Amino acid sequence: MSDDIPLIFAVDRPAPSAVFLSASGPAQMQQYATAGWRVLAAPGFTAARPVVLAEVPATALADDADVAAPVLASVEIEQWTVATPDRLARWRPALVKLNAAFSEVEPASIAAAAAALARLMPVVLGAHWRDDNGFRIRSLNRIDLLSALQPPEWRRLDLIGCADEATARTIVRIGRLHAGQEQRIAQLRVSEAVRGEHIARLEAALIAAQRSPYFTAPPS
Repeated sequence: MSDDIPLIFAVDRPAPSAVFLSASGPAQMQQYATAGWRVLAAPGFTAARPVVLAEVPATALADDADVAAPVLASVEIEQWTVATPDRLARWRPALVKLNAAFSEVEPASIAAAAAALARLMPVVLGAHWRDDNGFRIRSLNRIDLLSALQPPEWRRLDLIGCADEATARTIVRIGRLHAGQEQRIAQLRVSEAVRGEHIARLEAALIAAQRSPYFTAPPS
């Protein structure tokens, strides 16, 4: 499940580029490469899970000066620093993705990063996630203007800064369809998990009954 898909579909330009200051893992970067984007790893790139750039494939950049007006700049909230907005301002990306959902970062720090992003980008969207199903199955719930997601659940939001309103509207429009599909998939996964748990309990109860001294095997 990904809230990057609406961004990928909203961009209609040849050979778009995405520069990652950090990433959660290879899959996050590979979805852009699969869609035909040029994927770049910024100087100082880090990832929560090991990433082999050649397998993405992605190109490692040696200097910030090598980043030339990327379509997207993506960063995990854990790696957002006071210097990040200045780097982004020099690169002038059309989109900035700040991934904060389900992080351990304090809400106040996420709010401060969101405010810095709003000073940098004219429009800020929020991608709201949920996992309120008892099985911790996460699903994209909604993509909308951050101002429409009040009060913000900072630890359930990824943030998307947009340089122009037209792209923001396209992302929201595609995001509505995508979120609906994500919710249906999540419901199927929850149903399967409930079924699996029920079967496991029945099997455990049967094993316990068979071990009981009062258990009598059915006639053959």
